[in-house]
Amino acid sequence: MVPQAVLPLLMNMLTASLFGISFVVIACLNPGARRIGWIAASYGLGVLEPAAHLVVAAGGSMTLWDRLGSCGFLIGLTLTAPALSIFHQRRPMWRGFALIVGAGLTYFTLLRPLSGEGLGHRLIFQSFFTASMTLCAVTIWRDAPRSAMNRVLVGVFLVTGLHFLVKPFLADPLGFAGDQDYLESLYAVISQASTGVLLVAAGLMILIAVLQSIVKTHHDQARVDPLTGLPNRRALEEAFDRCVDPARRRPGRVTMAIAILDLDHFKSINDRLGHDGGDAALRRIARCLDASRPDLVVPARLGGEEFVLLMPDHDAETARVVCEDIRRIIAALKLPDLPGLSVSIGLTTLGAGETLAAALRRADQALYEAKAAGRDRCVLAKTREPVPVRPRLAMVGARA
Repeated sequence: MVPQAVLPLLMNMLTASLFGISFVVIACLNPGARRIGWIAASYGLGVLEPAAHLVVAAGGSMTLWDRLGSCGFLIGLTLTAPALSIFHQRRPMWRGFALIVGAGLTYFTLLRPLSGEGLGHRLIFQSFFTASMTLCAVTIWRDAPRSAMNRVLVGVFLVTGLHFLVKPFLADPLGFAGDQDYLESLYAVISQASTGVLLVAAGLMILIAVLQSIVKTHHDQARVDPLTGLPNRRALEEAFDRCVDPARRRPGRVTMAIAILDLDHFKSINDRLGHDGGDAALRRIARCLDASRPDLVVPARLGGEEFVLLMPDHDAETARVVCEDIRRIIAALKLPDLPGLSVSIGLTTLGAGETLAAALRRADQALYEAKAAGRDRCVLAKTREPVPVRPRLAMVGARA
């Protein structure tokens, strides 16, 4: 007759396997997310516990497979904590991991056979799994971003750890007389089912966090220039839309200014230093723009050797001061094998209801004037002043 605990054991083994496979597939399809492989490894080791019980049910050695399953489950469960730290790009608590795993493996392999089957033994046995869940909860609290889902995940880990401590008190009422009768007892069914449900809940939240992280990474990468790390044209357009959105505009906001910066003599830099040298110059200017800009200013790379500064709350004179400061800072840069760098800047202010494309065209014309005037300077675009409309005078005539 098939033991009644076989079904929940099969479900737990298949569920852990599916989670492990899912994390492996995600890591393989996203080369930048290889750190997810640690989470897959923790689920892979967790498969050993239900698998070992199933081997025992099929006639395997209880002494060997029971120890192997307990050790694998403890290592996999505790490995979740450093795996989550690595996923969140924080330093794992390896000492806590080593302490829990070292003490647990020592007890499972050397001391457990001598401790009997009493309540004390069961509490000690389950306490290692409680410690591993506590370490996972501390890891999420310390390393993960503050969010409602992560707070719930901390709670799931703590409840899971507490449920391991409750198990020893339910063993006798649920008919668990000893390891020999484990698979035949109602205790085994409830124990495996409750542990499986709680770990599935934790696994689903971890999987959601992983997928959200990948989506955010792809979203950010689509808006970042790969060479310089600055926002690209798409991100610039989104920043512009946020600035001109009436719902987000602050009361009393003054005009907006836009500047196009172009690296002077870029072709000669490429000819002299090669494309690698030209790329290094562009990256250096990008770092300079990001470090020198005021807080509200958004730098971006249009392409080639052209950069843009989007300056909310800047009128023409304030924006000119910002551009001149940045131009002087770039002129003072020292790069190997280059006598110096300089930029020409075309600057304009944004008219009422004007689009980004229109403002960029006017700034580009001012940039052309800066180049024609000798480079290494900032030119403010000439804006067309509206022609005043004279009011029509009413004709007043005397009636005879």
